[in-house]
Amino acid sequence: MTLELRQGNETKRHFPVAVGKADTPTPLGYFTVINIIKDPTWYPAGRTPVPPGKDNPLGDYWLGLSLPGYGIHGNNQPASIGYPQSSGCIRMHNHDLLEIIRFVKVGTPVEIVYETVEIKQDSGRAWLTVYPDLYQRESNLQSVIRQKVEGAAVLYPVHWEALWAMSAGERPRVIEIPRQISLLLDGEVFPAAAFLQGEQLYLPSALTRLWERDYPERYLELTEFMRLLAGKVYGFFNPDENKISLHTLRIYCNGDLFPVRGWFQDEPLLPEKLVVFLGKSLTPVVAFSPDERIVDEGGACWVPLATAKKCWPQLGVEWDDRNWVLNLTY
Repeated sequence: MTLELRQGNETKRHFPVAVGKADTPTPLGYFTVINIIKDPTWYPAGRTPVPPGKDNPLGDYWLGLSLPGYGIHGNNQPASIGYPQSSGCIRMHNHDLLEIIRFVKVGTPVEIVYETVEIKQDSGRAWLTVYPDLYQRESNLQSVIRQKVEGAAVLYPVHWEALWAMSAGERPRVIEIPRQISLLLDGEVFPAAAFLQGEQLYLPSALTRLWERDYPERYLELTEFMRLLAGKVYGFFNPDENKISLHTLRIYCNGDLFPVRGWFQDEPLLPEKLVVFLGKSLTPVVAFSPDERIVDEGGACWVPLATAKKCWPQLGVEWDDRNWVLNLTY
């Protein structure tokens, strides 16, 4: 529903238009302008011709195409512009058509295409516009998007999963194409990547499962992620390397990494699941009091390392505060 006025490969102007309804679609293909008529008369099939004037749906000008019966014309229903409202012709605002006829002449080529996806790039960023599939000709939106993105040679790696989620739903919608960011967790590549959109960084919420927390959102904005997990993770973004590095409080029991990460609040805190695990293997010297637990905002319970050492003095402890690594032996 856009008409582009081009000179060579350069687009000079964009104009909104109305196109054919679903049951009378605008034809696609390559055509030429065969006539330009000022103040045209409308000849509806089987009805009395309508002379020029306010009741004439062709408006002030008619640009006839080489496909008989079809043309680009003005209109007397400006509210229809931007919608599929015509019987197949292309309607324009009368004032826009006045500008068009300054450049168009008989023989000017006209190309009519049907595209539901458009890409624009500027200053290293790329935007995707997804339009309604008016004529139900789109077999697979993701396939169309991928073809468009790859054909446009977007200058950065695309986070496809995030793009698929953003492109679903009502149309039209404009999406800044998310830039995929490598994600390292404790020095190793995390299976799911992060992404940058605009000025915001997003991390996969699957990371929160390291602390046995689940979030309904698939991604969390980096600042919110760090707030929710304050004391449990730290990290930094290196834009030159397109990489985020995260570090967690890792706990090893007799050399094996415990699946739930720890928390640091003045001292290392052990997840309650680990304390239960230790209780099955060690005999306490001092009974553990539930009152000594600390509960985080997510409702998870934690036990200070000092409390665990008091209960099990036989527990070997080695804390590397520089690398956030706690080694427990028994």
